Amino acid sequence: MEERLVLCESDVIRPMPRWMSVSAVLLGIALLYDAYIAYFASGLNARFAYGAALGFISIYAAGLNRRMYLSDVGVVRESLSWGRKLCRVLPWEDVQYASLAFRGGRMMLFLEVGVRGWKIPFTREREADVRRVLADMIPGVDVDTAEKH
Repeated sequence: MEERLVLCESDVIRPMPRWMSVSAVLLGIALLYDAYIAYFASGLNARFAYGAALGFISIYAAGLNRRMYLSDVGVVRESLSWGRKLCRVLPWEDVQYASLAFRGGRMMLFLEVGVRGWKIPFTREREADVRRVLADMIPGVDVDTAEKH
């Protein structure tokens, strides 16, 4: 996979803190152990199903990491989970309309492609960086602004 130049990183989701990841794995192991005991005590039942499902979900969530950023090729959405990486790119050429919405200290960038689009959250302090990247990468697209206090 090629390396992309990160022009402006979003605040979408940061990695889970280490203490929270460890807690989620320990909780998942405890739930799986409880489901194991429930299975041997009374076979397949609701306690087994719920314990197994919640245990696997807890362990999966501990290894989940998401990231969004504006790059030289477009907007990149990465999902990393236990060594597996899924990467989706919205190329700059496909963007038809851009809009910035503000509320409090937050800013949301909406990029439209046809009737669908992507929304990317930023802090308000990143406005100048985002506007500069949009002006450089999609100069023919107007950037609309919406303000709400």
